[in-house]
Amino acid sequence: MRSILLLLLVLCAFTLRANENPGSIYVNLQKLHSLKRVLYVAAHPDDENTRALAWFSLGEKAETAYFSLTRGDGGQNLIGDELSEKLGVLRTQELLAARSYDGAKQYFSRAVDFGYSKSADESFDKWGREALLEDLVLMIRMFQPDVIVTRFPPDERGGHGHHTASAELAIEAFGKAADASIFPKQVEEFGTWKTTSIYWNTSYWWDKDIREYAVDNPDYLIEEIGDYNPLLGMSYNEIGTIARSQHKCQGFGAIIERGSREEYFQHLGGEKLQESFFEKNNRTWADLSSAKLDEKFSNLLDNFDFKKVENNIPALLEIYKELETLPNSYFKSEKLNRCREIIMDCLGLRAELLGNDYYYIAGQTVDFQLELLNRSSVPVHVEFFAPHMLKGELINLDLEQNEPATYELKLGTTGDLGSPFWLDKPFNEVFDVAHVDGRLRAEGDASVHGMLRLIINETSVDIPLEAKYKWRDPSYGERSRPVIGAPRFTATFEEEIVLMKTGETKEIRVKVRSFADNLKDKITWGELTGWEIEEKELPVTIVQKGSETWLTFHLKATGKEAERSTLTLKDGNGETLFQYQEIAYDHIPTQTIFSPAELECIQMNAKIRSGKVAYIKGVEDAVPTAIATLGFDVTTFEVSDLSDLNLSDYQTVVLGIRIYNVYPELRNFEEKLYQYVFNGGNLIMQYNTASRSGDNEFGPKPFQLSRNRVTEEDAAVTFLDPDHDVLNTPNKITQEDFDDWVQERGLYFAGEWDEAYTPIFSWADQGEEPVLGGLIVLEHGKGQFVYTGISFFRELPNGVVGAYRLFANLLSYKP
Repeated sequence: MRSILLLLLVLCAFTLRANENPGSIYVNLQKLHSLKRVLYVAAHPDDENTRALAWFSLGEKAETAYFSLTRGDGGQNLIGDELSEKLGVLRTQELLAARSYDGAKQYFSRAVDFGYSKSADESFDKWGREALLEDLVLMIRMFQPDVIVTRFPPDERGGHGHHTASAELAIEAFGKAADASIFPKQVEEFGTWKTTSIYWNTSYWWDKDIREYAVDNPDYLIEEIGDYNPLLGMSYNEIGTIARSQHKCQGFGAIIERGSREEYFQHLGGEKLQESFFEKNNRTWADLSSAKLDEKFSNLLDNFDFKKVENNIPALLEIYKELETLPNSYFKSEKLNRCREIIMDCLGLRAELLGNDYYYIAGQTVDFQLELLNRSSVPVHVEFFAPHMLKGELINLDLEQNEPATYELKLGTTGDLGSPFWLDKPFNEVFDVAHVDGRLRAEGDASVHGMLRLIINETSVDIPLEAKYKWRDPSYGERSRPVIGAPRFTATFEEEIVLMKTGETKEIRVKVRSFADNLKDKITWGELTGWEIEEKELPVTIVQKGSETWLTFHLKATGKEAERSTLTLKDGNGETLFQYQEIAYDHIPTQTIFSPAELECIQMNAKIRSGKVAYIKGVEDAVPTAIATLGFDVTTFEVSDLSDLNLSDYQTVVLGIRIYNVYPELRNFEEKLYQYVFNGGNLIMQYNTASRSGDNEFGPKPFQLSRNRVTEEDAAVTFLDPDHDVLNTPNKITQEDFDDWVQERGLYFAGEWDEAYTPIFSWADQGEEPVLGGLIVLEHGKGQFVYTGISFFRELPNGVVGAYRLFANLLSYKP
C-alpha cells in the first residue's frame, strides 16, 4: 500500500490552486464520475500524441496515463547545454508541463535513453527486456486500463529501436499482466488485470492514404478529436498542441491547431471494438461501492450550480465520504485526490506552505508559514498539519470568508537532499530504482511535504501540501520554486573533466556555495595515481548563506598518456562533498541536482597548430570549452555578429551544432563564409538535422544532409583516405583513437556530395552497409571546408581522448 500512496502523491499537485472556472470544475467532476481508463505507451518524452491524450482525458473523461520507457536522456537540447541525465531531468519536467494541459498522468520505466537505436533487439540487449517488462506489467496492474494504446507499431516502421521496443513490450505486457504466475510479488499487492484491447495510434505519418482503408475496416477505430468543449472554451486538439509546445528543448513548439481532426487506431490484440474504446466497460459505481454513490453522482451532475459553486460542497462531501469506504487501492487514492481537488476549487481555497528561502540545511528544524484563504462562505476549520514521517503540529484555526490567514510552523526535516530520486545511485543502461517505492512515478517527494487536515461541514478532508519559496520578480511578477534540503556547502568544479598533457600543471577552479551562515570548513582530497596536487587543503570561510566564492588549486599530470583518475573532494570531516546544479527555465519548476564532487582527470597528449578560433553559436554546447582545453584561443560569437566580424583574423571558424536549425538566417552569411574559405580560411560545419522539407543543400560546393547515422559507439572505423592531412597532422590518428566513445559515432551524415569532397571515414552498424558521410573535406580556393556529423558535442565533454585528437587536427589546418 505504501507504493500506492507514493505514486498517488504525483496526482495531487495542489498549491492549493483555486483558479478553476466552473466549466473546468464540472469537467473534473465528470472525470471523477467516469470509470473509463486508458494507458498510452511510447518510448520518450515528446513521443506521445498530446492531442489524443487531451481527447481521452478531457473529452472521453477517462483517467489517462502516459507510460514512457525513458526520460529522454539521450537526446539533444535546443534551449540549453543540459545533456545526458541532466537533459532527462529537464525533459521529465517538460512532460509534466504537458500533462498539466492535457490532463493525463505521467509514469516511467527504469530505462536510460542511450540515444538512437536501429532495432528493438539492440535496445533490449542494453536494457534487459525482463526489467522493463516488469515495470510495464506493474503499471498495467496498478492502473487497470480498459485499453492500451501504443504510439508506434511493433516493427521497423517505428523508425527507432526504442519506439519498436515500446510497442513490443506493450503487447507482451498486455497479455502477461493477466497471468498470476508472472511477477507474483506484484500480484500480492495489485492482483492481476486483463485489459480488453490494445491498439496502435497510427496516422498519416506512416501512411498518407490511411483513411481510404481505415473507414469501415473492423481493424480500425476512427475518432474525431477536434471537437470544441464549451465548458473548457477550447477544443481537444487545441489543448493538445499547447501541451505539445511544452517540449521546448526538443524544438516541438507548435502552431495551435483548431478544427476537425481525425485520429486512427489500429487493432493489435484483444477484443476488436466496434464503436468506442469503452464499449466493453460495464463497471458501475454500484459494482464498486453502492447504488447510492452512483445516485449521488447523478444528482450532482444534473444539478450542478455553476453560478455559486460553493453550493456544490455538501453533495461533494457526501461523495467523498462514500469514496473513503472503498477498499484501499490505487483507484481509491486516485478518486479521493480528484474529489479533493474539486472540493478545494469549489471553496476557492488556497493553501500554501512557504519557506523563508528556497533551501534549508537538511536535518535541521526550519521555520515555515502556512498561508490560507477560504473565498467561500462555507465554514472551514484547519485542524493540523502533519509533515511526512515527522511530528505534526496542531493548528485549530477557523478560516473566515475571504480573509487571509497565516500560521507559523517549526518543522523538523529529514537528511534527504532535493535531488531527483532516480539519480541517487550510479547507473548504466537502467536506473537503479528497483528498491524504490513508487518507482514508476515521474518525480520524487518534495523535500518538505505533508497533509493538512481540514474540517468542512464536520467532514475531515486531508490535503497534500508541498513547501515552496515565493518571491517577486519585477520583470515577471510572482515566481516560486520548490523548497529543497541542502548540505552545509557544496563544491562544484568549473569543468566536469580535465584533460592535460603529461608534465602540465593546470589551475583547477571550484565554486563553493554556502547554504549556512558563518561557514568555516576546509576542502581535502585523497591521493591520485599519476597526478599531484600542490596544495594540501583549501580553507573555506563564507560569512553569509547563499554566497559563493571561487577557490583554486593546482593539478599536475605526472603519469602516462590517457591515464585516468577520479578526484573526489571531501570536507574537513572526510565526508564526500556534493556539486550543485540548477536547471531553470520559465516553463518548468526549477530543478536541483546534488551529485558527488568528482573531477575526471585524463592525461592526453594532443598536438595542435595554435591559433585563433571563432565559434559561431548554434544550440548551447560544450565544444568551445573543449577547443580551449586543446590550447586554442577561442572566442564565441552569435550569428548576428557575422555582419561585422572580420573572419580573416581567425585560423578556423567553427559553426555550432544545429546552427541552421535555430538560426536559418545564417544562409544570409554563406557568401561571406565561403569567401573566407576561398581566401585560405578553415570552416568547420558541425551536424544539423536534415529538414523534411528538403532544404538540405549546403557547402561552397553542394552536399546534401541525410538522416544517416551510426548508433553503435564501438562501430569499426575504416580509413578511406589514410594519407589525408586530417588523419596525420599534427596528430597521427589510429584505430585506438576510436576506442571508448560514448552513445554513438555520429548523426545526420552527409548523404550526397560533389565529387570535389573527400570522405575520410566509413562506419557501419551491425548488419548494415557502411556509411561514408560522417566527415567530408573540401579544398576550396586556398582554404578548407569540413562537414562533420561526428558527435563531437557528446564525445568531447565526456573526455574521449581520440575525439580530442581528431578535432585538434580539424582545427589545426593552415594553408
